[in-house]
Amino acid sequence: MNIWTENALNKFLTYVKIDTQSDEESSTSPSSMKQYDLLNLLQKELNALGIPSELDEYGRLYAKIPGKDGLPTIGLNSHVDTALECSGFNVRPKIIKNYQGEVIQLNKNYSMSPKEFPILMEHIGDTLVTTSGDTLLGGDDKAGVALIMNLAEFLVKNPTISHYPIAILFTPDEEIGRGPEHFNKEKFGADFAYTVDGDYPLAIDYENFNAAKGDITIEGVAIHPGEAKGKLINALTLAEEIDASLPKNERPENTSLREGFFHLTEIKGTSSSCFMNYIIREHNKEKFIQRKELLEKIVKKIQRKYPKAKISLSINDQYRNMEEVILKDPRVIEHAKEAFKKLNLIPSHNPVRGGTDGATFSFLGVPCPNLGTGSYNHHGRYEFLSLRDFDLMRQILEALICL
Repeated sequence: MNIWTENALNKFLTYVKIDTQSDEESSTSPSSMKQYDLLNLLQKELNALGIPSELDEYGRLYAKIPGKDGLPTIGLNSHVDTALECSGFNVRPKIIKNYQGEVIQLNKNYSMSPKEFPILMEHIGDTLVTTSGDTLLGGDDKAGVALIMNLAEFLVKNPTISHYPIAILFTPDEEIGRGPEHFNKEKFGADFAYTVDGDYPLAIDYENFNAAKGDITIEGVAIHPGEAKGKLINALTLAEEIDASLPKNERPENTSLREGFFHLTEIKGTSSSCFMNYIIREHNKEKFIQRKELLEKIVKKIQRKYPKAKISLSINDQYRNMEEVILKDPRVIEHAKEAFKKLNLIPSHNPVRGGTDGATFSFLGVPCPNLGTGSYNHHGRYEFLSLRDFDLMRQILEALICL
């Protein structure tokens, strides 16, 4: 194993054991103080390398590595928090060498098979890092954090290598959509940047969903069911009507590529009152507007049908399609393509069916597409890291930064 591949892997195995799950119920920034456990370690490692850094009051860690004069400063970003769908406490990674397509027994209750996860068949002969089946792994995005820190150490310990100036930013709370909060463009100091937060290492992602969330509150008319005829207005029934009025073929489970959707993520309450949350996604800007208008139209229709009920809808935009910005300043894409060319690699591009902090960074003045990490099946117990792809991403980042 290449010494720098081993270095990156060791960093990854260290970082994933630190619980950094964000908290969507919190109003603080960062949302969970335990994210500082990793942020403080990263700052300590940067300081040990002699790299100036600043951890601000909002949990954003900035660092700079000077490079050749006259060249643009390239930014690299990853987030330290992990997803909410599965615990990030007591992560115990397992290393499987020379994988041969067998079923991977994570623990006595959970296994991962190529039949269920065909992507495993793309990694025959590979070394895989999996979970113990009890937690997520944290490759999203501690694989990105490890790759950036490995690159920083590589450059410091090889001072004769000529490279671009680098701006590093580690952010909390990406998994709850708050990574770009308190982003300081001047402190970051990048002319353009890349989030290292994807999966497939050959992908350059610069097109993502436009996103909004729709919160609906319904107050019905409560009355004893024995006396309900002509009087009861069941809030849960109205919620069902709203959901049934949306196109059934425009839900996440029925869409792919650039097809948008409505996704009911939460419904809670009683027959008296209830709350619904939708996420609204669409790549096309005009269709995005139409989606929001459709939800408004449906809510108004149900309100007219039940005038004694009270229905309120609040729609808030979350992020936008970064393609709108990046295509106006394509140098960030061209620079990445040149890095792939150095390694005789052909990059791919697919529309991202999700969001990225880079989308918001792009609209805040720093064009910022997304690159891969070599980790897969994010946000759950079936997550794994491909050492082969992880190492390829390490090489791509070196090619991206070094002259």
